[in-house]
Amino acid sequence: MVEEPTETRQELPQDARSAPPLSRAERIFVRLTFGQTVLSIAGVLIAIAALYAALIESAAVRQQTAATVWPFVQLSIADYDTGDTAGFTMSFTNAGVGPAKIRAVRLIISGEPIRSWAHAVTQVGGKITDPLGRAFVSNRVLSPSEKVEMLSTSDPSLARQFQAAITDPENSVTYCYCSIFDECWLADSRRDLQSPEPVEVCPDFGDAAFQN
Repeated sequence: MVEEPTETRQELPQDARSAPPLSRAERIFVRLTFGQTVLSIAGVLIAIAALYAALIESAAVRQQTAATVWPFVQLSIADYDTGDTAGFTMSFTNAGVGPAKIRAVRLIISGEPIRSWAHAVTQVGGKITDPLGRAFVSNRVLSPSEKVEMLSTSDPSLARQFQAAITDPENSVTYCYCSIFDECWLADSRRDLQSPEPVEVCPDFGDAAFQN
């Protein structure tokens, strides 16, 4: 005689079969807890949005403030030669609207870094005794519209020697300056001086730096 297979039933836990319904107070508590969770999440999202907006506004304000104190240092050469007389002047002018902190200057003549004006004079073929007007530029602050004549001479021989030197593509003047917010720019006479390169910090020219 074949026995019929019996169906095995899995008994549910007593708690699952006989869980009592929530009371009115418990339902209210659940709704309150859910509402508080939603409000908390909304508060976090609002705080994140407010922080983002504040950061954007702060960046915009900083950009506007930086624009009001933006420096722009221009290198200019003024020279003349009438045959009987000649002159040469190299100057820096802050054409921007804010102070310019000149941090580093490098002068190269005939491929050699120049450290002093006496060195510059002898490097172009002049004599140390030749008349030369000069002013320090490195580590100097230029006010807006301020101009400083880095080098000037009305000695015809020396002026012509400097005039010849600036036409040599191997010779160059490199300088770096910063705003009061330490935003810095690097300019090189071998490139477009109207578009100085923004840099994080001014380079350290080391032994090649011009010392005035």
